[in-house]
Amino acid sequence: MQKHKCDLIIYGSYILTQDEKRSLVNDGAVAVCGNRISAVGCKTAIDESWLADESIDTGKSVIIPGLINSHTHVPMTLMRGVADDIPLLEWLHNYMFPIESGLTRELVELGAHIGCAEMIASGTTAFFEGYMYENAVGKAVDQCGIRAVLGEGFFKFPSPFFKTANEAWETITDLHSTYADHGRITTAVSPHALFTTDPKQLVESMELAQKLDTLWQIHAAESVQETKLCLEIFNKRPIEILNDYDLLTKRTRIHHCVDVTPLEIEQIKYSGAQISHNPQSNLKLGSGICPITKFIDAGVNAGLGTDGAASNNNLDMFDEMRTTALLQKGFLRDPEAMPAQSVLDMATISGAEFLGFEDIGALKAGMKADIVAIDMDKIHLKPVYNPLSQVIYCSGGQDVCLTICDGKVLYRNGKHLTVDVETISHEAEKAVKWAIKRLNHR
Repeated sequence: MQKHKCDLIIYGSYILTQDEKRSLVNDGAVAVCGNRISAVGCKTAIDESWLADESIDTGKSVIIPGLINSHTHVPMTLMRGVADDIPLLEWLHNYMFPIESGLTRELVELGAHIGCAEMIASGTTAFFEGYMYENAVGKAVDQCGIRAVLGEGFFKFPSPFFKTANEAWETITDLHSTYADHGRITTAVSPHALFTTDPKQLVESMELAQKLDTLWQIHAAESVQETKLCLEIFNKRPIEILNDYDLLTKRTRIHHCVDVTPLEIEQIKYSGAQISHNPQSNLKLGSGICPITKFIDAGVNAGLGTDGAASNNNLDMFDEMRTTALLQKGFLRDPEAMPAQSVLDMATISGAEFLGFEDIGALKAGMKADIVAIDMDKIHLKPVYNPLSQVIYCSGGQDVCLTICDGKVLYRNGKHLTVDVETISHEAEKAVKWAIKRLNHR
């Protein structure tokens, strides 16, 4: 039998395919042609049918789909650790906003490079972004080879970034045009939050999202304090505002959803909107615990996100997965809550749906080749009874030995292939002086 030709075959001890049956392949292999997966199966079957220009044997490993971070602000790596142990609203108004008002495109690009490098090394191949100067973020994403949805953030006008709504809409439209035909980058319309914008702006921004046919994302119901603020300003709760202004739609993506009522969960479900669960950021800021199991039981699609590195303080999705599982078990006093499979689903196939990508999140023929391998030949990962449990409860980003996005190897055995880590590390130290100077001049 004549073999099919492919560009690359990746071998590993186990493959968690995340296909419809959640198939586990022992002693498996993945054949890749261009930027897509051609076949997944046991090593013997792949070798019998496929001939590759290159092969990568990841040894004792678990191969999984690239992880998907459904909510982050990658340039905020520059503010990692600048303000910890502080409540959300104080953290925002007294620390983040004063620093961010002095951002430049160069600083944003640097922070984005740092964030992309961190995610690539820890097995994340796609993320949903929201920040300022997103054209600079896009430049970093393009160079690093990762996949992203870019969202240009805006606040009440005038702001340090946009004097008028029209300026914001023009910038968002230009960003969308820039990446209209890009294979790895799409865009979203991204108002910051209900209490930092106003309903008129939100309605206009949703109209823009409909015109551009993009997703629309917002922080909402992040804490009891936010709800209190919205009640004072609008006499309505956050999700109530979104519902009353027809901002709950199939294109709506809501981050956090900590302080919600059963009725609001039903409204989100009915609308087709989706949510991003960010447990570590919510815990660190003292915002509370999202009732994520209630959302999932209601049939709401939920992705998993780290939020920014200034409130997490890392972008490690393995860390986030473990927290997601353990937090719900303890909070609900139910060891069966949030099983490992549900958590991996959130970080892969559900995350893909959240980002609006139909061809990532699983390892099967026809899907984009976003592939990660976890080195299981480490003492804290031995022995292996259940590869899925090992990934969720034992593994960390530091255990990733291979990251492939869109068929291209980005990271292998501790080495970045698309990022100049030495240079960005040196530049990151300079950013500390800038941030401290901003805080000293509040």
